Amino acid sequence: MTGAELMILYQKGDLEAFNCLYEKFNSLIYGYLRKRVHKGTDVDEIFQDIFMRLHHSRLRYKDDFPFEPWLFAVIRNSLGDYFRKKEKDALAVPLDELQVTPSSLLVEDAHNLDALIPKDALLTKSQRQSLELRYGEDFSFEEIAKALGTNATNARQIVNRALKRLQKLIKPEDT
Repeated sequence: MTGAELMILYQKGDLEAFNCLYEKFNSLIYGYLRKRVHKGTDVDEIFQDIFMRLHHSRLRYKDDFPFEPWLFAVIRNSLGDYFRKKEKDALAVPLDELQVTPSSLLVEDAHNLDALIPKDALLTKSQRQSLELRYGEDFSFEEIAKALGTNATNARQIVNRALKRLQKLIKPEDT
């Protein structure tokens, strides 16, 4: 019997047809996988996955299509999933292997922006403090004004000047 005939019988519930499909194609599939995947346990896993997919998708098989190309599509999809998973696993780093954050990026106090603002920014003490309060503590301009002993308009201006100075440091003007 052909692969298509066996698959049609299997669709109708004939379990012996599945056994015949397995016997007919197992060595061909296994050999194909061995040439593409070098780790034996992975070959076994993919091999099993192929026959599981064949089982799950048996009702979608149409006898107008030749069986072998349809089976090859199942094999190709299984291999594709395997290689995508392998690539994804290679990119994933287990939690216990994560590197400690470099000390230059550590900020002991989450509200202390001093470690993040470059020393060469040439900010005044009030500008540094206003940025820390605004972006580290999420203070309003009124609250910043109270802390700096000034009014809200002046506090806004101090923050804006500090930001402009940082912006120049990051993106120098063309001269």
